[in-house]
Amino acid sequence: MIARYVFALVAMLVPLTAQQAAIRAKILAVAEGRADDVRRQLPALLQEYPNDPGVLFLSAILERDGARALETYQRIVREFPSSEWADDSQWRIVQYYALLRDTAAARAALAEYQQRFPLSEFLVHAQNLVQTTVGLEQPSPERAPTSTASTTGNVRSNSERYTLQIGAYSTKEVAEQEAARYRAQRLRVEVIEKAPSLFAVTIGDYSSRAAAEKARPLVEQQCNCTPFIIVKPQQTKPSPKPTAK
Repeated sequence: MIARYVFALVAMLVPLTAQQAAIRAKILAVAEGRADDVRRQLPALLQEYPNDPGVLFLSAILERDGARALETYQRIVREFPSSEWADDSQWRIVQYYALLRDTAAARAALAEYQQRFPLSEFLVHAQNLVQTTVGLEQPSPERAPTSTASTTGNVRSNSERYTLQIGAYSTKEVAEQEAARYRAQRLRVEVIEKAPSLFAVTIGDYSSRAAAEKARPLVEQQCNCTPFIIVKPQQTKPSPKPTAK
């Protein structure tokens, strides 16, 4: 009885996985310039899978009317927030408003993106797009810090960033292997050299410790581990090489 149940469950999951792979292949075909071929297949897909988020995402990509595509992306985020297409759709929503130079809508879409999908691989791109098109929202004067930098250098730089460490390894090769496992889950993973022969696997990039703390429960669910907050090492510019005399 148990064996038949397991077999039936696997039989249900395999077509779903195959279907998701097929959707990814069609999206790649669109990116390679074969949109017309995929567009001809779309009506049959929509008829067979009218409520599949992957098929809906494909239809939005192929939609020539930007406003109608936006409605589909919003539907995916609203009705299928846990699907692999939800953060992709929110990224497209940010793109739509940012490229229209709709300041309020673009900033609101980005804020929702940051709140709902803090680990999305596209989040940094969304932040950069909004910054270059309409600008990021500036903190109000009443919330601005009142302290000034001390001449002793005890006050940390405003550019300090934080991340969540989920593992540490003695070689970079092992750390990269572990990072690849999380990248397969579409997480923003980095390998950071903390010290000689010590490489940390980290998730996320946050502008404040509070933001990292807020994201920690979600990261804990994703990695099934106990992440802890660390300060990201700042990139240092290499010293100029001496010129030959």
